[in-house]
Amino acid sequence: MKRLLICGFIFLILCALLMVKCGHSVQEKKEQKQHQEEVEKYQKERKKGDQYESFKQLIRHEKEGYEIEFHEKGGSDLLVFSPHGGEIEPGTSEIVEAFQERYSTYLFEGTKQENNRDLHITSTKFDEPILVQMIKTYPFSMSIHGYKSDKRHTLVGGTNEKMQRAVVRELKDRGFSAEMVQEGERLSGTDPKNINNRNASGESVQLEISTAQREAFFDHFDTRKGKKKAFRRYIRALKEVLREFDPSS
Repeated sequence: MKRLLICGFIFLILCALLMVKCGHSVQEKKEQKQHQEEVEKYQKERKKGDQYESFKQLIRHEKEGYEIEFHEKGGSDLLVFSPHGGEIEPGTSEIVEAFQERYSTYLFEGTKQENNRDLHITSTKFDEPILVQMIKTYPFSMSIHGYKSDKRHTLVGGTNEKMQRAVVRELKDRGFSAEMVQEGERLSGTDPKNINNRNASGESVQLEISTAQREAFFDHFDTRKGKKKAFRRYIRALKEVLREFDPSS
């Protein structure tokens, strides 16, 4: 009788554990579906929502409210950049600037009091002359973008799959959520027209960083003041990958 009671108790524990595991699995699938819907919604908004189709069109209507910064680092084979810096996709400029000591960097930044989203030109149509000319001189490039999502996550795209995998690995090792985006998927950054792929070799990595993840980098996201430990940990992960792949490091 005692043995039967023990067996029954063990059975109940196993059933409870199975229910918990199933519950977690259902919740994870629900969160994944919700995140995918957010990505799809953001991409649709970005596709149809651009105010301008080219840089020439932009400067015809916008006489001020943006800045262009190019920092050339002698001996660098890598260009780290964001075509949607400043207030266009907040937090991307600060990430790019973290690489200035070792690599060349470029930023197109929105500095308007409001409606900076109007300055967004999609990457396949981004034709600001300085970047178009300079990126051709670099064998490799890494672009930093932001997408709208409440989940702390990074989508890693581009044309260099080996480096994509390394970025995902290093981010996950440091406690960040990240995944590779395959060619043909949303926000993959593999289109040959993408400014990131118009470097000397066509080899690139593209990071799409969610709003929630970018917010988690700063004490005050509105001003990007006070970089948190998470910001430094994220940058260290990317620099580790670049040291592995960039001969000029």
